[in-house]
Amino acid sequence: MRSILWGALAALALVSAVWFVAAPATADDYDTCGRASGDTAIAACTRAIESGQYSGHRLAALFNNRCSEWNGKHQSDKALADCSEAIRLEPDYALAFFNRANAAFDKRDYDRALADYDQSIRLNPNSVLAFNNRGNTYLTKSQYDRAVESFDQAIRLDPKRADPYYNRGTAYNARGQPDRAIADFTQAIRLGPAQADAFYNRGIAYKAKGQFDRAIADYDQAIRLDPNYANAFNNRGNIYNAQGQFDRAIADFDQAIRLKPNHTEALNNRGAAYNGKGQFDRAIADLDQSIRTNPHYALAFYNRGYSWERKNDLQRALADYQKFAELAPSDPDAAKCVERVTKALGGR
Repeated sequence: MRSILWGALAALALVSAVWFVAAPATADDYDTCGRASGDTAIAACTRAIESGQYSGHRLAALFNNRCSEWNGKHQSDKALADCSEAIRLEPDYALAFFNRANAAFDKRDYDRALADYDQSIRLNPNSVLAFNNRGNTYLTKSQYDRAVESFDQAIRLDPKRADPYYNRGTAYNARGQPDRAIADFTQAIRLGPAQADAFYNRGIAYKAKGQFDRAIADYDQAIRLDPNYANAFNNRGNIYNAQGQFDRAIADFDQAIRLKPNHTEALNNRGAAYNGKGQFDRAIADLDQSIRTNPHYALAFYNRGYSWERKNDLQRALADYQKFAELAPSDPDAAKCVERVTKALGGR
């Protein structure tokens, strides 16, 4: 998981005596719009906007703040409309471009988000939040080099902020650079409040290095911090599976499935663990369910093919291996399994 920073309310000036003389109630709404959050802020922003008392930057700030609050409620269309109005009123409003980019990101309009983050950075080159969120957008688009560059800039501007280290670590994991990922997750853990995601992702990096004990320790910590972390149970179970500790693996997969009943990977992995224990009927039941949740999950067909093969039901094994080969044509095991079972069938 990645962290998108949704903050950045406009910095509204403190209510002045002049404002109170002109329109006391509206001045209170203006102040509340900038200081409150959620529905309270939205209502105050709306009253201040509709009062007709504000223009120029103050009116733009009201629209920007309401935009930010809509973002917090994931009402992206309303956020886009308000930030666009703030930008119309003040075309060089960096924070409005930032908040509009957040709204576009929430709508998965990543190219539009990037364009607005770029403009926000041009107008305010010292915005840690804009560099961080632009990096996350590149990360979502699998443009890892550009993501790292943006996170580098965020870290240069604020070396004591945890989020950019965490996000850069995620990019390094995606680039297959576990050592760099571990360094960044460790720094994020050191700087920020304890977060399950940082331990979870560092566990992934340790697993990639084959350091299973350290990976398990991080998954343990992720689970302590978040006992409902289904993926952490699944990943810890995968390590136990790889170590041949099938009972411990199954216990973890049980937990993952209890927390997320249609967890495709955990169902597949529990099936693989049952295969390891020679309990092929139980394996097939799990793998059937895994395939129902995702009919394109290649590994479940491979594992079910193995179950059928071990039960000597070679026709079903061949069908599953052929499906595996169709879904994962570059996997070297696919052709081998099809060839092995085809020969076995021919020898009957």
